[in-house]
Amino acid sequence: MSLSAIKPLLIRLHRWAALVLAPVFLLIILSGTVLAFRPIVSGLATASAAAGAVDATALQQLITRLDGGGGVTSISVANGGAAVDVASGSADVAGRWDVQAGTRAAAPTSSVDVFGIAEKLHKSLLLGLGFVVEAASFVMLAIMIIGPFLSLLRFRNSLIGWHRAVGWCLLPLSIIAPLTAVMIVLGIGEGARQPLPRASQPVSIAQALTVAGKDIDLAHLVSARTFRGGTVLLQTAEGNYAVTDAKAVPLTGGKGLVQQIHEGTWAGAWSGALNVVISLVLLALTVTGVLSWFRRFRRERRAALPAGGGDLLVAYASQTGTAARLAEATAASLRASGLRPDVASLARLTPEALKPYRAVLLLAASTGEGDVPDSALRFLRALKTASLAGVRFAMLGLGDRSYAHFCGGAETLRTALVGAGAAEIAPLVRVDGDPQADWSRWLAGAAARLGLGAVRTEASVKDEGVRLRLAERRRLDDPEAGDTQETWAVTLESEAKLAFRPGDLLRLKPGAGERERSYSIGSSSRVDPRRIELTVRLHRWSDADGRSGFGRMSAALVRTLPLGGTIDGHIEAHPGFNPPGDPSWPILMIATGSGIAPFPGFLAERRASLRAGPAWLIFGNRLRGGDFLWKDRIEAALGNGSLTRLDTAFSRDAGGGRIPARLIAQAEPVRRWLLDDKAIVYICGRREMARDVMRALAAILAADGSHTEAAAEALTEEWLAEGRIRIDAFD
Repeated sequence: MSLSAIKPLLIRLHRWAALVLAPVFLLIILSGTVLAFRPIVSGLATASAAAGAVDATALQQLITRLDGGGGVTSISVANGGAAVDVASGSADVAGRWDVQAGTRAAAPTSSVDVFGIAEKLHKSLLLGLGFVVEAASFVMLAIMIIGPFLSLLRFRNSLIGWHRAVGWCLLPLSIIAPLTAVMIVLGIGEGARQPLPRASQPVSIAQALTVAGKDIDLAHLVSARTFRGGTVLLQTAEGNYAVTDAKAVPLTGGKGLVQQIHEGTWAGAWSGALNVVISLVLLALTVTGVLSWFRRFRRERRAALPAGGGDLLVAYASQTGTAARLAEATAASLRASGLRPDVASLARLTPEALKPYRAVLLLAASTGEGDVPDSALRFLRALKTASLAGVRFAMLGLGDRSYAHFCGGAETLRTALVGAGAAEIAPLVRVDGDPQADWSRWLAGAAARLGLGAVRTEASVKDEGVRLRLAERRRLDDPEAGDTQETWAVTLESEAKLAFRPGDLLRLKPGAGERERSYSIGSSSRVDPRRIELTVRLHRWSDADGRSGFGRMSAALVRTLPLGGTIDGHIEAHPGFNPPGDPSWPILMIATGSGIAPFPGFLAERRASLRAGPAWLIFGNRLRGGDFLWKDRIEAALGNGSLTRLDTAFSRDAGGGRIPARLIAQAEPVRRWLLDDKAIVYICGRREMARDVMRALAAILAADGSHTEAAAEALTEEWLAEGRIRIDAFD
């Protein structure tokens, strides 16, 4: 079985094992960090003691007086032998004492055994759960070994990017702690140990000093503490001794190399400092891993689901954002009338979610020549097997009479709902152009049939108009390179500051009585609130009578409107095709021809944020030499890091190919971006291209055997419903 086949399982094991054991890991790491300071402190204490000598006779007299039958648990020589720090359960005894005077010194020390507590926490969680710590050590080691196999080393300025970079680059260092812990559990590298002596009866610190003083020069004493077997452990500048009630036994052999490495004692203070660094690396990996998962979980769950508790549902099927905006206005009007509506996109709903509501007010746009919006396709398919008896709905359809199937998307949804058993409250209302009047009548009529009383519909559902000046235009294609499509970069400026994001729509009307033309905005008010950039392809038309001409709006923008001339329009928010709110989130942008329109704005906004995450652009057109739209802007983005990868497909160049084939050729990185990095996919261009891309993405997911074809297709549809895949397509 290949790594790619088991990789999804490894990812789940890596993630969930780390999350479940994260509290244990944190306790082990934090206590290990404290313990890493023990050889550093011991080294400093040894150096301090070596700087002078303690008066052994005075020290024995002082400790004998303070001990009181065993009340002293440890002592440490301080101030070059002039003082001693005493640990005891008695507040009258614990503290710093002057050895010569036998009185308290000016700077008392705490009697809390910090290292002792940390050691118990590190080894048994203070609860005698040593087996849990041992098991966690094995899991931590496995996580660190698996991690590098899950993604290549690619530095990204994001939380998960830093997590991966630290995990990769510092693996030889960070793996030392869990590896040596596992070796200790397995008894590997323990080294030769001498049997520890045992006392016939427990020895106090005072008694130990008296016994040891017969054979050892206590002038170079560093510390003494109660030890195993009823003994006292004495540390001097010359060595360590276990003191029984009869004699002081030199300790030789000591801990094996593996344990010394784990505890950071193999090189004194220096190895302790190294262990502090290792602990901090492990802490950083644990914290960044948990936080990145939490942030991703929160984003993935932050959806337009009903808030719950309402008795009316306002649902919408939106392609460009108009239906979503009208749905919010509908809910606001109902709330202003004292009602409690919930609001949700059909992309987030199942048919069964409609059943608890008294009624459903549904606003549905159409796309293409009368198709259901992409975000509602999964809901539409689910209606085929749904049973919605008892569900009542009223539908408002948004469309354009110039298309062959006016409000065809709304008609399709209505037919499917009725076929599933739902009942209409009122006939379908179709809207063409400005929706204000029709929307008000529809909402008032539905409310009356439901017995809701008068519903306030004074709110405006139309964006405020803007007057823009043509500031600049330049041709993006090169007609001398061959058969290109005439495409221009058009810059419009406003005297007032505006609010817009890349992917929002600028709607312009060629003349009175004509339908508006929509252009995807390729700039951001976060970069410049007065400057709107568009990508405008000159529209050419011909009819059955042999007549031909140019589109009035596109011709005005690229040919007839003089520089400095003004044009009126309005900006319509299109949140379904805006860049992610977090600029560090990975994005995969796929565009053909003038579908590149919003993406220069995506890149500009990411650069301005100063924390741009991974961004991959796959762009297709006819000729590299003549149709590489925004080539200078794209190459500059590659240079400054706001774009991290570029692939192109120029269909009329030798070996150029098309976008779907280019995606399949890059199947492994595409799969990694989709599954590992959770990239948001933006598809902009002709509708047939968007459908081909969706099929290619499903094929890529199924190609490694981790998904069946049906499961891969269902997953891409789920991502489309969730907003992980976003489509802005035209015919």
